[in-house]
Amino acid sequence: MDNQDLIKIKEDAIKIQINDLQDTIKSIENENIKSSFILGFAGILFSLVFDKVDILSLWQAIVYIILLLGSIGIAFWNITAKKVNIHINVDEIFVNNEPKNWERYLERKHLLLRQTYQNAKNLLYQKANYTRLSFVLLILSAFFLTIIQLF
Repeated sequence: MDNQDLIKIKEDAIKIQINDLQDTIKSIENENIKSSFILGFAGILFSLVFDKVDILSLWQAIVYIILLLGSIGIAFWNITAKKVNIHINVDEIFVNNEPKNWERYLERKHLLLRQTYQNAKNLLYQKANYTRLSFVLLILSAFFLTIIQLF
């Protein structure tokens, strides 16, 4: 295998890494969308109680508001949490560098993409966990409100 073949293999591997990274970033954005829906549902639950606040005792109102505001706060933080910035133009390798530097550049690009992908994956797991927590608090607040209205 000659040097040109190795460079082509590394370039293809980098393109695969870029696709994986872009998929992870799309998943992160999906978590943001889920958190936005949670905010919308929390607004609906808040409006349901706002008109009937006089039927709740003080402790019930406090518990309900804590659960609801906890869900809203976590969802809002999740939406505004750090983003992953990437620079992924593989074609620049062949425009800005001479052939003798391609292999070294590809190696650096691979290492950078690997680190960026790991950061994106960690952020995705973090956002997914916060989305779940926010959803659980929202469900608990709705469940609590239902229990209060039954009794």
